[in-house]
Amino acid sequence: MASLAIGASLLLSGCDRVTVPTGFVGVKVELYGDEKGVQQQEVGTGRYWLSMNEEIYQFPTFNQLHNYDVPFVFQTADSMDIKAKVGVEYYVDPTKVTSIFQKYRKGVEEITDINIRQNISDALINHSGRMDINSLAAGGKTELLNAVTGDLKSKLDPLGIRIVKLSWISDLEYPPKVKESINAKIEATQRALLRENEIQQSKAEAQKAIEIARGEADATMLHAKAESAAIAMRGEALRQNPEVLQLEGINKWNGTLPQYMGNSAPMPFIGVK
Repeated sequence: MASLAIGASLLLSGCDRVTVPTGFVGVKVELYGDEKGVQQQEVGTGRYWLSMNEEIYQFPTFNQLHNYDVPFVFQTADSMDIKAKVGVEYYVDPTKVTSIFQKYRKGVEEITDINIRQNISDALINHSGRMDINSLAAGGKTELLNAVTGDLKSKLDPLGIRIVKLSWISDLEYPPKVKESINAKIEATQRALLRENEIQQSKAEAQKAIEIARGEADATMLHAKAESAAIAMRGEALRQNPEVLQLEGINKWNGTLPQYMGNSAPMPFIGVK
């Protein structure tokens, strides 16, 4: 019994205990001998004792977001070098963990840092070589990223590495001369827009003044027409009723006769009986 206990303790002393947490699938592989990297066993969530000749590679089956700190370098069709940092979001298909390891013979971190990065770099170089610097700077970076994402999905999704999306995590770095040209173009565009806005504002103010003048003229015309119509109506009324005019004259007369009257001057309207 003592010998068995000592043997068991010696056996366990050469073993490691590894935990595969929830959300991960492990692949247990042989590290040495004829079966090195060939003999694999897929394991789920739990704790496992490993001998010195075994290791478990763990693959997360939930979304992973990895940002590459080292910028990618690619070139446009007009031989302009561009730098940019890229991030990738993906997850591993739990039913294809073993086949992923069989293909790459490494863990998910190495696959991300080396293999996925290389695929992104190849796709960037391929698609940026079909765009000139002007089309890229004029909004083409979204088109470029979509094309690269499409390449990655078509290549990695069937293997079990499901690409969710790629994203720019930094602005594109252009050569100094290109950057100066872009800034100058933006400044010229802004100046043109400012002048256009000033012209439109001047036109709006002029149109406003015209409308005010037109409104005042229309008001004056309406007032004149109303006054003319009132005069015409009053004249017509007096013509139809001359006694009204005589009555108004009597009402306004102070009773004094003119001191001097010519032969042709009309006599004041006074009734003499």
